[in-house]
Amino acid sequence: LATTVSAQDWSVDSRTRVNSTEDATSTEQRVRTAVDFGGDAVSAHVELNSTATLGRVANDDFSLTVREAYATTNVMDFASLTAGRMALNFGSGRILGDNNWVNGNGNTWDGFLIGINNDFADLHVGYAATDMTDAYDATTMYANVAKDMGAMAFNLLYVDTKEDVSGSENTSMGLDATYAMDNGVNLSLGYYTNDNNGVEMDLTALGVSYAVNSDLTVMAGYDMYGENGFYLASGSFGDMYGSGMEYSTFTYEGTDMSIGGSYAMGDFMLGATMHTITSEDETIDYSVMDVSLGYSLSDNSGVSLNYATSDRDATDEFTKTWISLNVGF
Repeated sequence: LATTVSAQDWSVDSRTRVNSTEDATSTEQRVRTAVDFGGDAVSAHVELNSTATLGRVANDDFSLTVREAYATTNVMDFASLTAGRMALNFGSGRILGDNNWVNGNGNTWDGFLIGINNDFADLHVGYAATDMTDAYDATTMYANVAKDMGAMAFNLLYVDTKEDVSGSENTSMGLDATYAMDNGVNLSLGYYTNDNNGVEMDLTALGVSYAVNSDLTVMAGYDMYGENGFYLASGSFGDMYGSGMEYSTFTYEGTDMSIGGSYAMGDFMLGATMHTITSEDETIDYSVMDVSLGYSLSDNSGVSLNYATSDRDATDEFTKTWISLNVGF
């Protein structure tokens, strides 16, 4: 159950999620409160994130953290400079994404981001640092270039992270490309690599969608994971935890073939996606079904019912059911 109330300079978003399996049921509550103030020259954004597990009284079941706190200034209309704690999403988000599924902060970065204003491409360069004494001390530099050319669009991302405690270095690159055809077919291509001290991961993602008419859209995807799989904690793979995809286990060579569609019936929206996951050595082979039914209450409000099932565990089928309600004013 999620509720959103927003205004020009403040917003409150709450979500109550019931996760169900055959063995247990848990209820999680997340509330995010944000405020924006300032003008075109200088502006600031602060967002608090509070979480709780309902039905428990233990103190460690509640937390309150600062999810985002940053300021942005316009530098002579040539660039924008943002500094503070930020949730970032570039391209598909598979390398840098906010991971909105989790109840906590997700992925946030402490540092600065420079956006360059030009007519050729959308360019961002950033730096982030994490300093946890004797645990994790790292610096991250990233650069993203995005270009929209009408029917075609590209996004190129480069990320380099150096860990001072362990002395390791992690380098990632991602390329996203999309092409919209006149006949209603949309094609997408993604290629992602990661090198962690000589251990290389890679992923090639192909996708196609077709608008049969104004109400019905069908889609298919084929993800090919390299020898060591592909998973980055900094990415938005966590957004798919709700469908039982369990992306954190993609440390093997394999494929994910998906097919699905969505259909609008007035204020109702029905969607379904079927995933088939296989590994190269056939030690991992399972399927995931994700179904959703939504209803539009108004232009900015709606309710949806989601159901996901996975047969990853041969002895115990995994299921999740959750309801979301968004109300805007």
